[in-house]
Amino acid sequence: MAGSRPGGLVAGAWAAMMSLGLNGYLESTGKIMEVSKKIQKGIDDISGLFVIGKPDMTVVAFGSDAVDIFEVNDIMSSNGWHLNALQRPNSLHICVTLQHTAIYEEFLKDLEDSVNTVKANPGPISGGMAPIYGAAGKMPDRGTVKELLVEFMDSSC
Repeated sequence: MAGSRPGGLVAGAWAAMMSLGLNGYLESTGKIMEVSKKIQKGIDDISGLFVIGKPDMTVVAFGSDAVDIFEVNDIMSSNGWHLNALQRPNSLHICVTLQHTAIYEEFLKDLEDSVNTVKANPGPISGGMAPIYGAAGKMPDRGTVKELLVEFMDSSC
């Protein structure tokens, strides 16, 4: 189907809702929301990190005034966690899903360990993306960033 929502995704969402039913959906949503709040508290408890804003739902953004958050992201990625990097302010975010409800404590431990590693070893991780994210966020001419990204996408896809 034409449009911004591919038909396969719509059909998959419909099938999932039919399988879960209203009660299953509400139960899953409750678990996800509970873990989202636990992750927010866990992030606030990690020295050097802070939650950005007041997340009402399941997307939790966080940053740091103590460490390069993109270096933390590089370490988290090497441990199998794939967070989204954000800029202005430099930060990361996680979208909490049902899969996180069983492993959120492991996530928080890995996050704290990553922050401590960056504190103990400041400087870019070899082969990481931190320098790229950091440089793009500091460029005063945002049009240059767009041109670089378009050129990169055109040459690599």
